[in-house]
Amino acid sequence: NEIDTKATPQRLYLFEWFISDLEKLRHSLWANLQFWEDVFLDAVAQERDMVGMDQGTVEMMKRYSTLSRVERKRLQLDEDRLLSTLLFNLAAFMLMMRMDVNDIRNKIRRILASCHLGLHYSQQINCLLDQLHKL
Repeated sequence: NEIDTKATPQRLYLFEWFISDLEKLRHSLWANLQFWEDVFLDAVAQERDMVGMDQGTVEMMKRYSTLSRVERKRLQLDEDRLLSTLLFNLAAFMLMMRMDVNDIRNKIRRILASCHLGLHYSQQINCLLDQLHKL
């Protein structure tokens, strides 16, 4: 029994394990649509915490009221961009886990409605959702 030392060891990445065992897990975590909504809400909370939006809300409201119209619009667009990026990523993760395309559309649209995104970013998300079947 000789060992071939020139052979390259086979690598298995974590995401490959998840996907290979996906059929076994199909009706567990990945199929739970509430899980995906919770993932999104946790990501939003984490982002808000990182930029300090969850601390000192009274001070933030006072500061917001002193901003010019242009600065307020920029701030709103920044927040919309962040939320739309998180929604794009959520849709990608759900698609990667081979969720049903209609379930993805319904869940993302439901979350999108609760986000109150501006027209520009809402259109981008809806365009993505219309193209999901091609991905």
